[in-house]
Amino acid sequence: MLFLQLNPGEYLTIGDDIAVQVFLDSASRIRVAVKAPREMTILRGEVRERQGGERPEGLMDPPLPRTKPPDSSVSSG
Repeated sequence: MLFLQLNPGEYLTIGDDIAVQVFLDSASRIRVAVKAPREMTILRGEVRERQGGERPEGLMDPPLPRTKPPDSSVSSG
C-alpha cells in the first residue's frame, strides 16, 4: 500500500483517467473530490460494507472515536 501526505488542494492521479483531490473541511474532517469515468463505480467504504461488500485487504483500521477525558475539576467531597 502506498501512503501519501497531501496538503489541502493537492491531488493524486491513478492512471490517466482518475484524479483524487483533498480539501480540509474542519479540524477533524477532510473532503475528497474524485474525477473518474462515469462507468466506474465509486462508493464510500461504509456504503460498500452496508451493501454486503467486504473491506478491502490491506487497509488500515479506522481510528477509534475520541473520548472525553474525565472531568478532574469535580471535587468529591
